[in-house]
Amino acid sequence: MYSHFKQAQRFSRISALLILTSFYSCGFAYKEQVTGKYYIIGVDTKDDLSLRYKLDNGDFVGKAPGQILQYGYNDTLIVAKTQYNYSGQPSFYLINMLKDSDYAHEEDFQIGPISEEEFNSKWNQRLNIKLEDVQ
Repeated sequence: MYSHFKQAQRFSRISALLILTSFYSCGFAYKEQVTGKYYIIGVDTKDDLSLRYKLDNGDFVGKAPGQILQYGYNDTLIVAKTQYNYSGQPSFYLINMLKDSDYAHEEDFQIGPISEEEFNSKWNQRLNIKLEDVQ
């Protein structure tokens, strides 16, 4: 009987901890909807923003690695210009929104990384998507 009491007490403590954690993890330092289920999110600060997708359960998953610098979109594609760190060269990612979902794998919806040179020479004119700076 004593072990059942200990288990119930432990379960209560863990449950309380999870509830408290969920209250503190709900907010973001920055959140802006791009289009549909796509958002620019700053988890802890506005200085480290990323392109994320809102899952049906309310969680967010990253869609383009690195800090987002610029983005643009049309009916089917999102273009994200990102950078892994401040000294590195930026990369471009193309996100096919029609092939993306809560359960999609990156290889199904994402093209990239694409260098800035390749993006400007092969993709920019063809896509004709105006990129905006992240604010």
